Amino acid sequence: MEEARTKAKAKTRHIGIDLGKRTYQAAFVGASGKAAMTNGETGARARQALYKKLRPEDRVALEAGNMAFVMAKEIEAAVGCKVYALKLAHMLEDCREERLPVVLVPSDEEMRRRKLLSRSRRACRDRTSAINRLHGLFASQGIKTVAKKGLATDARRRRGAGRDRAGGSGAHGGVPGLVRGADSRA
Repeated sequence: MEEARTKAKAKTRHIGIDLGKRTYQAAFVGASGKAAMTNGETGARARQALYKKLRPEDRVALEAGNMAFVMAKEIEAAVGCKVYALKLAHMLEDCREERLPVVLVPSDEEMRRRKLLSRSRRACRDRTSAINRLHGLFASQGIKTVAKKGLATDARRRRGAGRDRAGGSGAHGGVPGLVRGADSRA
């Protein structure tokens, strides 16, 4: 039993992969302790080329993140070796397997939810940014009657634009000409 474990450990390589948005850097540490470095892009073809360098007995550490979850699934399917998150290759080499923390790879449904949440947050930030830019534009032109809350909804823009054309003060954020077709209805 001990002899089999020693032979398996001699074959086992420890690989740490540092992921960026477009590139990765990988360190392969063999039984001798010598490290070999490689790098590449994170595109599908480049990832497949990396997976061809892996063996089933390898232990792989990935920096946790969306790309890491994609790669973990692909590595386990293509190569069959274990993938660990948030560990470096030398740490893998020194630790017993049962002591290593593992980040669970999220399900496809969880990844879908994360994408939706991320897109929703981005859309909200973009909307707020656009309202702030419009408000700043009006203020820079000396138009002080436009309030941010008046730019926030179509109904408020329409209501405010109607008051301005009717001679109102525009205190509710009316912006003449911002409503589609406002000039044709005036």
